[in-house]
Amino acid sequence: SSHSGTGDPSHTVAVVSPRTSADVVHAAPCISCGRETMVCCCRRSICVVVTTLGLLLWLLNWEVSSLTAASAYAASVARSHGATLSGSRPAAAALPTQLELAAGNLGIEDPDAPVPAEPEPASTIWLAVEPKLGATPQAPAVLWEAGEPQVEEPPEAPPEGVWETGEPLIPTQAPTQDLAPAPVPLSAPAPAPSPSATEAYEPEIFSEEHECKKQAMNFGVISDVAECDAMSAADPSCGNFFMFSPLHVDWACRCCAPDGEDDGEWQEFWNVYSIRTPRAEASPAPDAVGDGLVAGEPSIDRGGNVPTPAVSSALRQAGRECREQAVELGAFPTIKECDWIAANSPECGSTFMFSSDKPEWKCRCCTPDGADGGPASEQWSVYNVQTQQPTKTFSVPTLAPPVDPFHGLPVAKGPRPAWLVKEDELVVDARPPGGGGMLIIMAVLMDSTSIWGRKSSRPPWLRAILATNREHARRHGHAMILRASPSQPQLTRWQWRNCGMKDVAKCVRENERENFNWEKHLMLAEYLKSPEAFTHVMMLDADAALVHTEHNTLQKIADILEENGKDIFLTDEDWLQYGKGRINGGLIFMKNTDFTKSVFQDTFDAHLAGSAKLKKWRIGIEDMECSSNEQICLNDLFTGYGKDIFEPHAMLASGLIFNRGAEGGGEKLLGDPGIEVMHWMGGSKLGAGTALCKHKFDYTGERSGGYGCSP
Repeated sequence: SSHSGTGDPSHTVAVVSPRTSADVVHAAPCISCGRETMVCCCRRSICVVVTTLGLLLWLLNWEVSSLTAASAYAASVARSHGATLSGSRPAAAALPTQLELAAGNLGIEDPDAPVPAEPEPASTIWLAVEPKLGATPQAPAVLWEAGEPQVEEPPEAPPEGVWETGEPLIPTQAPTQDLAPAPVPLSAPAPAPSPSATEAYEPEIFSEEHECKKQAMNFGVISDVAECDAMSAADPSCGNFFMFSPLHVDWACRCCAPDGEDDGEWQEFWNVYSIRTPRAEASPAPDAVGDGLVAGEPSIDRGGNVPTPAVSSALRQAGRECREQAVELGAFPTIKECDWIAANSPECGSTFMFSSDKPEWKCRCCTPDGADGGPASEQWSVYNVQTQQPTKTFSVPTLAPPVDPFHGLPVAKGPRPAWLVKEDELVVDARPPGGGGMLIIMAVLMDSTSIWGRKSSRPPWLRAILATNREHARRHGHAMILRASPSQPQLTRWQWRNCGMKDVAKCVRENERENFNWEKHLMLAEYLKSPEAFTHVMMLDADAALVHTEHNTLQKIADILEENGKDIFLTDEDWLQYGKGRINGGLIFMKNTDFTKSVFQDTFDAHLAGSAKLKKWRIGIEDMECSSNEQICLNDLFTGYGKDIFEPHAMLASGLIFNRGAEGGGEKLLGDPGIEVMHWMGGSKLGAGTALCKHKFDYTGERSGGYGCSP
């Protein structure tokens, strides 16, 4: 799904696209597109939900004076797209949402811990329409000419060749030296003011044991609160408050956004402080990122302080692309924002390409020597970076680690083994002494929507699945570990850049699902290199359970690998109508070899690189991108770009046996001797607790009195 708007929940557009028609319960004509407040009648290809009348009017740039007039207009829009308009809200279908089905390993809250309902809008119009590709809201027109002031409206008669945001950035004549105004000198940044040396600094706590409600900047690790105060005072994007943890300076110094200091989350080790350092008089805030584009000013080379040649015009080549692109920087609506992000991206040279007519094609920068001589393209043009380039590259911010992330999880009692990685915890170790053996790893990462639990409890379905897997490991002599705290920083450089390097908490939430899935590949790489020298490692989603009561499933898979001369065991989604041959990332099993040690470090590093691509993979692949989700990366390795190198080491087995989806009636097959693993994906999660705890087989080994099945 995607979210656009001002952050107000009443201004929301959700777009949900299923992976296949089979994911929509075999082409059911109407499905649920979200929770109770988000239900729509929809076509199979896409659902569009407009949740408030006010947003619809804003999108259509149309004013109506009454609900009757608004409804009539919405109906005409619906008819023009071959859709229908419902005058009343459809009842929610008791089916998993497309959002959950697409996520693959995410679901919804259990009924014992309901999510508070969102406020119902006064009037809701439900539309089912086909998508209109390439439609991007345009920002108000402003002059994008370096050195020109920002204005609300374009001048009546702009000078020939001056470009306006939202218009094609191809001048009517070739750019000349006279096209740009005289350069406006940039003043050197003022040093951060600090409290008087003759006056001892006394911190002023505004809110004890709390965080900012909204953070503006992360300044990195600062040694003391006085220095954090001074850094916050010097940055104009900060409000009048900052947050700092004297006990955990490694959590970094962070300032609050204006009006973002109050009502933040409680956190035992954070305090919010008032800024006491005298602040310099602030200059007018820019109306968009990247203000201050100055023609003729030298920029700074990424390698140090060597100035690059000054340029007097932004446009370098009209109607052309870069000869060699360095990196895709993300979708930005204006050339000004593209310029700013290119200047702050170390992968880029001093040029970029942008399409004003098609900003959804994304901002892309050229390599240092790849600007000129590119292919002709009517929609693209190449520009010189006008924003002053920093001498230091930006750092990726982090959020404070969660408090007690293992609450409600079945952590083994006794000393914590030294071989565990990061903050991981042991659930059970039934291996014979001496190391080796097989390991089950699972990531149970607390998400922002509380799917995997709340601060006070864990849902019954999760407890039942974890207890079932623990019992399987105990019975067959394996070890099992959990990761409950994601590796930091959660964000990649390209994700932070795509967020405009603003609002770290929001950016983390927007990328959370994908990053949590990529954490599984990092865990595989880490434990394959463990000094315990595990012979095999299985990564299992935390909504998947080893349900064969007699088989040693891990040993059975290891034997299949040996028989086929392979290192990696993957499963497809052949329980779905169109899922055969499509890898599901919820179960990955591998033999510990040099190849497997390298490949999952490669996939994770490719994720970090994003569209810049990982140039040299350890396994021998060159220039392959894995910037989407990890399942797409696996499919590309097995059947696409990396096939020649990856496929000889991997095999794809039937999900009907080794990774059976519980949705669509699959749960009824629990106990079938032909099923080794049951996977409760998406909305089917809610049934896992009852299915495992009430079944005739004692899957958890504890019945109703233990961790997995207790009320």
